[in-house]
Amino acid sequence: MPPVPHEVLAAVASHVPAELVAPARFEAIAAWSRRLPPAFNWLGFECRLADGDPRIDFAGCCEAWDGGRDQLVRAIAAEPGLCAPGPAALVREWLQDPVLKDSPSVWLEFDFDGDGPPASFAFLCLDPACANTFRAHRGAERPAMAALLAAAERGATLLLGHAPSAMCIDSLRRAAEALPASGRALHVAATPHRGVDDLRVHVALLARDVPAWLRRIEWPGEIAAVERALAVIGDEFRQVGVQVAIGDRLRPLLGLEAYVARGPSDFPAWQRTFAALAEEGACDPAKTRALLDWWGHTTVSLPGAPWRVAIHRQFYVKVIVEGTRLQAKGYLAIFPRYTLM
Repeated sequence: MPPVPHEVLAAVASHVPAELVAPARFEAIAAWSRRLPPAFNWLGFECRLADGDPRIDFAGCCEAWDGGRDQLVRAIAAEPGLCAPGPAALVREWLQDPVLKDSPSVWLEFDFDGDGPPASFAFLCLDPACANTFRAHRGAERPAMAALLAAAERGATLLLGHAPSAMCIDSLRRAAEALPASGRALHVAATPHRGVDDLRVHVALLARDVPAWLRRIEWPGEIAAVERALAVIGDEFRQVGVQVAIGDRLRPLLGLEAYVARGPSDFPAWQRTFAALAEEGACDPAKTRALLDWWGHTTVSLPGAPWRVAIHRQFYVKVIVEGTRLQAKGYLAIFPRYTLM
C-alpha cells in the first residue's frame, strides 16, 4: 500500500518552488489531500509555464499491483464527493469488469480552479504492458485491437455516464490502427466537467513518426506547428507522448509530452528545450529555472509508513499545439517508494 498523500506532500513542501506553485495554493491542495487514501504511487502538480498563469492542477496514479485500488474504492464509498461520478464509477469497475481487468493503472486528476472544490477526471490505461505512466515494456506485444477498443469504449462509457458515439470510437480505432509498429495507444480520458463528450487519447510514438501518423489519421490541425514543437523539444527525446482529442471527429488540438528519467545534471537537453520554449514565448524563464531545480530525491520517515520512503522528484513537459501557437506545461512529479535503507 502506498504512503498517505498528505504525508508525502509534507515531505516535499520545502522543495516546491513558489514560482510554480504559490505557497497559499500549495497549502490549500495539501490540506485537501488529507481526504485522499494511500492509493497513489505517483503524485504531481501540473503547472502552466507561461508568465502570469498561476493555475495548478493535482494528480495521482493508482496502480493495480499493491492494493491501492481497494483503498480508493473504500474512500469513495465513505465520501462520494471525493471525485466526480465518472471517475468513481471507473475506479469501482476497474479490475472487476472483465473488459477492464488487465488495465494496470488509473490516473485521477483534480483541477483546482478558484477557491472551490476541485473538478476531477480520470485516465484509464489501455495497455497491459505499460511499465509506467509513459511507455510500455520494451518488446511486449501490443494488445489485440478488439481488446483495446473494448476497454476504451467501456472506460469512456463509465467516465461519460453514457456510451461514446459510434463516430468517436471509429475515430479512435482508425487512430490506433494507423500507429506504426513502435507506437502504442496507452490511455483514454474523458472531461465531461468541461462541457464536452470528447475523449482524450494518449499514444506513445517515436518523435520522428509523429507527423506521418498525424497525416495518416487526417488530423485537422497545423502539422507545421507540430513539426516546430518537435524541433523545440529536441532530437534527444527519441520518444514522445501524443495526446489528441476525439469527438465525432478529430479536433485540431494536440499535446506533446517529453520525459526521460534523467535530470538536468546528466541530461543537458533539458536546458536546450527550455531555452527554445522561451524563444517561442511559451514559458517564463523564472518558472523553468524553478522546474530545473526541482529534480532530486530524499529519504524520509513518514508517520504512517511502515518503512522509510525514498521520494524521487522529477519533472516532465508538455507542449500544446493550438493553431500555430505553442504553449507549455511543467509537471512536478513525485514518486514515493519504500526502502529499507
